[in-house]
Amino acid sequence: MIFLANRTNLDNRTLLTRLHNRLQTQASTAESPVEEVWYHTSAGNKVGVRAIINVPQFLDSEYPVDDAELHVSFAFPSNYSYDFYKIQWVEATRDLMIGWHQDETHMDLGNCHFQIDYAGETVQRDPSAFLDSHPLNVFEQRTTDLVSILDELYWDNEQPSVPNHLV
Repeated sequence: MIFLANRTNLDNRTLLTRLHNRLQTQASTAESPVEEVWYHTSAGNKVGVRAIINVPQFLDSEYPVDDAELHVSFAFPSNYSYDFYKIQWVEATRDLMIGWHQDETHMDLGNCHFQIDYAGETVQRDPSAFLDSHPLNVFEQRTTDLVSILDELYWDNEQPSVPNHLV
């Protein structure tokens, strides 16, 4: 296996294939929280990878929902010096999305922000650490961070939130 050291050697299709394969390999083992993996497409093109996650197994603890989806997309815009990505945790049963967006939106928060959407509205948006490493490393770091985020998720006045120091 060749490790791609920088984004000049990487295109979106190759990256999404690697992410899909990494998650699909995990889905084939009994101890993995990954249950199912597929490509998210638009107009027949791969635009992201999605996976159904067994939440109690992912967190190694009890949690209010049993299943969630992990949504991952990357882009390599030529007019920016860094990669764009969205790594999102989606709980359809609670209408909850938690994730990181490194893109051109909300530049007042910096190049990367953390966001929680609940019941169709954004309830938390904070600056987050800018990660400028290989996209597969970014994916690993953010999914590792996700465990801490979900462990610290709390509800105040019926709205979800996490402490700012975690994002």
